[in-house]
Amino acid sequence: MEVRTMYCSGCDRDVRVLQTDGAEGYSQANVHDVELICMELGDWCNGALCPLGAAEPHAMVRRLIQEGLSLESLRKARGWCDACGMENEFVLYASQSAACTVCGTSGSRAGMSSSVAEARPPA
Repeated sequence: MEVRTMYCSGCDRDVRVLQTDGAEGYSQANVHDVELICMELGDWCNGALCPLGAAEPHAMVRRLIQEGLSLESLRKARGWCDACGMENEFVLYASQSAACTVCGTSGSRAGMSSSVAEARPPA
């Protein structure tokens, strides 16, 4: 894997991206191609396809999780994930969107909180 800086036309600035390793040689199994993963998701992402990685922001979070990369540089908040059925951290992106750092499921920031007490599911 290689980290490089590229210009993103979506947020109009240079961002760090990770280029994953592709499969080497001829392979009969389903293998992943080389992917670009944006390491600077944030409020500037508009929720549409990333011009660099050709994926939605929640898919970028999922790629970061699958590669086992650190999410420390991204803005996060704690909240309840309906898909996981537990309280997790969410990566914040776009103006009102967030993606679970465990499963990558995306949703609205509404009802999310940095407080554990407020992150419980509705009764």
